[in-house]
Amino acid sequence: MTDDELLFPITVLWRRIDVEGMDGCTFDLSGDGYVISGTAIYLDGIEPAKFDYTVACNADWSSQSASVSGWLGQHRKEFTLSRGPNDVWTIDGEVKNGLSGLVDIDLGFTPATNTNAIRRLGLAVGEDVETTAVWLDTESWCFKPLRQVYRRLSDTEIAYCSPAHDYAATLVTDGFGIVRRYPHLWAALPEKTARRD
Repeated sequence: MTDDELLFPITVLWRRIDVEGMDGCTFDLSGDGYVISGTAIYLDGIEPAKFDYTVACNADWSSQSASVSGWLGQHRKEFTLSRGPNDVWTIDGEVKNGLSGLVDIDLGFTPATNTNAIRRLGLAVGEDVETTAVWLDTESWCFKPLRQVYRRLSDTEIAYCSPAHDYAATLVTDGFGIVRRYPHLWAALPEKTARRD
């Protein structure tokens, strides 16, 4: 599905499967690129968590920046991640080593940031690729490189693998690339992506 066939913004509401939680998100045009923004509310162990997030992407869906603000229990968390010249990443203005050359952002608490990678890769049926994302680990709340493998099985099915976590599953997406079913983690409600009429 091309962007010319869509009306933006595109909205989605996910329900978490592994714990209590929801995530509401929009995908919209922004200048020459795109912006993904949403709010995730969920239980982290016994503590409630609430995070607002925004990810800015270029015209090719490569990630340019992300901001996250919110709280986990009594702990406030807020930071900005940016990609500068030569694909060097900074967090709140400080260079983060080990991430140079990476072009995808993956926020670990939301399925929204699989879409930017799916759109950027643009895989045909039968194609696969290994890529590495700048991943927010919600155990340590640090950004780390995360190796990922995407293989397109059909127009709406993508085999996804995160070798470091020994995780592999078939993601079900809509025609735009928004995850509708993320096995054992997320399910979109309702069955079709909402659009502006």
